[in-house]
Amino acid sequence: MQQSHFNSVRRLVRKLCQRNVAGVCLEDKIFPKTNSFIGESQELADPDEFAGKIKAAKDSQLNDAFCIVARVEALIAGRGLTEALKRAEKYHAAGADAILIHSKKSDAAEILQFAEHWQDRGPLVIVPTMYYAVPTERFIDAKIAAIIWANHNLRASVASMRRVCETIYRERSLKDIENDLPRVKEIFDLVEQDELTQAEHRYLPRGNALDPVSTGALQ
Repeated sequence: MQQSHFNSVRRLVRKLCQRNVAGVCLEDKIFPKTNSFIGESQELADPDEFAGKIKAAKDSQLNDAFCIVARVEALIAGRGLTEALKRAEKYHAAGADAILIHSKKSDAAEILQFAEHWQDRGPLVIVPTMYYAVPTERFIDAKIAAIIWANHNLRASVASMRRVCETIYRERSLKDIENDLPRVKEIFDLVEQDELTQAEHRYLPRGNALDPVSTGALQ
């Protein structure tokens, strides 16, 4: 890891604090970042250098409430429990406020083993995308501090758009789907269109017409 990487994370953390961002999650894989579920093996960062990056981040935060989460990818990379624990301990000692331990197995056995050996030394975060069938109570019993449901809204939107497209293609009509969809006004409310329109009137020179692209794009 080059010196510039440490300076980049220092600058990033300062900028995030200035913008009142609550925290950041740093992952111990090398650049460029790839999805954890792609391929059979992935190259990890040197743990000592990554610990240095965490320390640089902690030393650069501008308020005590800013949270730095260290994401451990050793289980994803097939390095095993011992490697995952060693990395987590280094990152914890470097100042990480929490450890995110990730796994791509369909059961939570290695996650629960990690939690047992970790012995609640610091908050643990998990992402049960693959082991979704495990009851949440088991994670609570294992003293998991936080659970991230990572991509389900995105996947649900894909399923919904596919269903709508198939219906329109089949029926050649909107009649059977319109009542299942949010009204256009709900979309306007989500993007605070009323406030945007008021701002247009507030700042636009008198006599100029409003831009139809910005005010009527969803008509």
